This record gives sequence, C-alpha cells and structure tokens, in this order.
Amino acid sequence: MPQTISDKQFVDLLKPGQTVYIQNGCTQPIALVEALKDNPQRAERVKFISMVNRLNPNNFTTLHPTTEQETFFMSGFLRKGYDPARLHILPFHLSEIYRYLADVADIDIACIQVAPADNRGQHSFAMSGDYVPAVSSRAKLVVAELNPSLPVCAGAPTISADDIDYYVESDHDLLIWTSRPPKDELAALGRNVASLVDDGDTIQMGVGTASDAVLAALTGHRDLGIHTGLVPDNLVDMVEAGAITGAKKSIDKGRIITGSAMGTERLYDFIAHSDVVDFKPVSYTHNANILGRIDNLRVVNSAVEVDLFCQVNCEYMGGQQIAGIGGQLDFVRGAKLAKNGLSVLALQASTGKGEVSRIVSRIPQNALVSVPRSDADFIVTEHGIADLRFATVNQRAERLIAIAAPQFRDKLADDWEAACRVAAGK
Repeated sequence: MPQTISDKQFVDLLKPGQTVYIQNGCTQPIALVEALKDNPQRAERVKFISMVNRLNPNNFTTLHPTTEQETFFMSGFLRKGYDPARLHILPFHLSEIYRYLADVADIDIACIQVAPADNRGQHSFAMSGDYVPAVSSRAKLVVAELNPSLPVCAGAPTISADDIDYYVESDHDLLIWTSRPPKDELAALGRNVASLVDDGDTIQMGVGTASDAVLAALTGHRDLGIHTGLVPDNLVDMVEAGAITGAKKSIDKGRIITGSAMGTERLYDFIAHSDVVDFKPVSYTHNANILGRIDNLRVVNSAVEVDLFCQVNCEYMGGQQIAGIGGQLDFVRGAKLAKNGLSVLALQASTGKGEVSRIVSRIPQNALVSVPRSDADFIVTEHGIADLRFATVNQRAERLIAIAAPQFRDKLADDWEAACRVAAGK
C-alpha cells in the first residue's frame, strides 16, 4: 500500500539527475507544484516534463539555475527569461508526444492527482485520460496527490493503489478554464463552418474563440457525435440544446470521446454526473486508424495564417513561437482516411482591426508550416469557404483570395501573378 507523506517529504524524494513528470490539465497536482515552488533548492539539476498552457502556467526552469524542462508547446509564460539551453521544446504531434511519454522518456517520478480509492482499490484520474495513465505505468516512482474533491467520473481511467508509491493529501477544486466570449464578427465564420457539417456527423473541436463560434453555430444541428482531444464548456450547451447525441456514430455510438476536459464548474459538474463521456488516451483519440473508422468525421481547427500555396501556420506570430504542433495534423490526416471525412481550418480573414491579412502571399521565413499544403481540405473565413480538394495550384490560390478580407484581395492577386511569372521563368 502507498505510504502517506507530507509535501516536504515529497520534495525530499527529488535528486539531481532525475526526470520528473508533472501531470497537466484541470487535475494538475497543485499541492505538489506548490511544494516545489516553496522548496526550489530541491529542483537542482532536475529535469521536469510538463505541458504548459493558460491553465498550467508553470515554468520550472525558474526554480533553480540548473533546472531543465521539457515541454511541447511554447507560451508567453515560457518566453519570459527563455533559456534554450534549459527549456527544451519538443516539436511533436500529440500522437508522438504519447509515444514519447509511454515508450521513450526515462521518467523517475510521476506526479499525479487522483480521487480516493473505491471499494476495489482503484483511484479515478477524473477528467484526465490523455497521457497520465501511460506515464504512471512507466515511471519508477508514482507520487499521487490524493484529493477528495476530485470527482469520480464514470468514463475515466483508474490506477490501482498497488501501483502508487506515495500519497500526499490535499483538498482543492479542479482548475478553472474560463473561455473568452467569441467576438461578434466571428458569428459569420461560425456559420460558414457549420454549413459544412450535417446532422449525424462526428466532430472534433479545437480550442479558442474561433472554435467557440463554430460550436455556437452548431447548436441547431441534431445527432452530432464528439471525438476530440479536449472538451470545453460549450459541450454542455450543445448537449442541452439536443445537438449532441452520438446516435449515428459509426464507432463509440452514443459516447462522447475525449482525452481531457477544461472549463468551469458547469462543465465539470455535467461530466461528473454523466454516464456518456469517456476519457481515452491520446493513443486512441489521435490514432489515425481509429479516426479512419469514424464515418462523416468533421475536423475543425483554427490557424494563425494561410498562404496562397495552402500552407498553414498555426504556431508562429510576429516571428515568435506562440504554441506547438499539437494534435491538429493528427486529426487532419485522420479525416482523410475516414469515409466522407473532411477537415476545416477556420480563421478570421484579418487581424481584429483589419490591418493585417491572415491570408498571405507566402508564409514568412521566420514562421513555420504546421499543416502542409497537401493536407488542407477547406479553409474558411467570415467571407466564405475555399474548397481546396482536387483543385489545381492556381485554383487554390484564386479560391483563397476570394475569401480574404476585401481590402487585401487586389494585393494578393498581384502577388500571385508575380509568383506565377517567376515560376514560368518570365
């Protein structure tokens, strides 16, 4: 049976040269993270592996001058004092992140959070099924923050008490992710994307205001299915509106499939009392073979910019990395394998004040291509829909120019004509 220790005894487990995994998401072990911050000297020559986002703004390299951190996404929290010799960004798709954590990374200590054991000695991971079960089975030592406030969800993975080495007791609520309300101008974008979704389709949703606008536009649909990596608060709105039933899914019929959840108490309470939400590992949610079995799969994600060659940038802005590769391309390619599947990349045609076009002549040299031109199906803005499937290079450019913000169309057309002349050697 696990031994119950204090948070001070937990940090004493850390030794120079170790690799420590910190669970992320709404169930991040807050007490363990705070213990590390209160005892930064224990992080000497320790390498941490942890996701970073607005919900988990942890830059562990600030603990000690010799501390290192591996992560898979860049953010504003990490750019402050960024030292590439100690903060290592791994440019992996989510499917590759799973394989790295489950099969490659040498993890000495896994820091997780669980609910109290049931009568079978099983602890629920609550709303985290994406990576943590695999990491916990691989780590040499498992330290579990035992939190009685963690809900026991019917479709969540579990870990046996026999597989946990130490408990650290705590009592706190799940971390809250509050979405920013979609801007009014995004309503047209949402409607355009929603027009590509039929009743009974299965959708994958991204995260952000553009995705929120799309989900709002889908509340009038019926019998939609969900297969995604993360569910936000909008899920509750769609279920209550009768939009989501999963009744016509070709696999996992009637089930909402996700890897994790991040939102407010409203979402967490819904999931805690639901018997239709299943938390699955990334090896399932982002598996191309699984995705290929989902008929009528609609993959919807956002982008920073798209060029006239149909190359998509989802990670760089202003010459700086602002995100990571994530699971977008996993889903885009999975949709291509699915019967009647398609992928949609949605973005506003210009920046908020209309000063900069987000459909550009060419992805800048100081940015990166996240989705290659060969993988894009549909690009959607508030001005229309560009169907890129089976189109020539010139047709693709023309269709993208047609959905750009009107004030940039002439310049884009001139740039494309000049590019064609260069290609023709004229």
